[in-house]
Amino acid sequence: MAWTSKDISVRVIDKHEAVIRDVLAARFPSIRFVDSAEAASGLKVLMSFRPPEDEPLNGYDWVHAVGAGVDHLCAAIGDPERAPVITRTTGRMGEQIGEFCLGYALAYLQRMATRRALQENEDWNKEAAAPRYAFDAQVAVFGTGSIGAGISGAFRALGAEVTGYSRSGSPRQGFDHVLPVAKFGLAKSPDVLVLALPATAETEGLVDGEVLDQLNDALLINVGRGSTLDHDALQRALSKGQVSHAVLDVFEAEPLQAGDWRWSHPAVTVTPHVSGLTLPDDAANRFCELLEAYLDTGEPPVSVDIQRGY
Repeated sequence: MAWTSKDISVRVIDKHEAVIRDVLAARFPSIRFVDSAEAASGLKVLMSFRPPEDEPLNGYDWVHAVGAGVDHLCAAIGDPERAPVITRTTGRMGEQIGEFCLGYALAYLQRMATRRALQENEDWNKEAAAPRYAFDAQVAVFGTGSIGAGISGAFRALGAEVTGYSRSGSPRQGFDHVLPVAKFGLAKSPDVLVLALPATAETEGLVDGEVLDQLNDALLINVGRGSTLDHDALQRALSKGQVSHAVLDVFEAEPLQAGDWRWSHPAVTVTPHVSGLTLPDDAANRFCELLEAYLDTGEPPVSVDIQRGY
């Protein structure tokens, strides 16, 4: 069916709802805003990061995630035969997360914490304070989508060699090399391992003891999903020096509970899921781009693979 903007109803569930509505209304003045699928008509659209608590997703034709992760939405699909199209927002998230990872990697390679401790002790120890360099670093990134590419771009800008790892190992622009995850460990340990994997049945616990055993004195950064990393195996890898420091921005359950060992471990940095924050303009503009293409061509936007979860 050929839709026009007059035939579109949108429900927005987000803390930046007012901003998103303003952008949509400016681009498509005839869009109707509703508070449920039942109140909608024509093309029924939901914009949200998580499924609503008061109605099923299957009442909508299209669900646009206001963030990059869609695992919560995919898991909430009731009847797959009546599943809506699901799209997502990445915007400049690859750049944001790349900057986050590079910042912590530079602090690690430049031994910032060591230098602070030496200063506090009035200890002129040039050997302990001597840096390593990003331009000499080997970086591995698990996940070669748009976010993984953004991470790779940040490191490559400083001369690091970046190898991406994915299920297939298919070449992807923005990486020096791309290999299948199954081949991780055939080369020497990277200096930095970044996890940028989505939460799916295939990635749950993927980075386990077998993977971590391939590391030697490496920095590990997880900015994907907490479920992809075996945290018990991480604790063992930290004790054995395979991982010298871990920067964890995502966890199996969030917020991370008080008293969890990761809060107080001296070789763990905990951050509260801030490596990539969805900007409200990004969410609204991405949806508008997809909607404009849909109205022009009549072709539904390319959807997330619900079975894979990304």
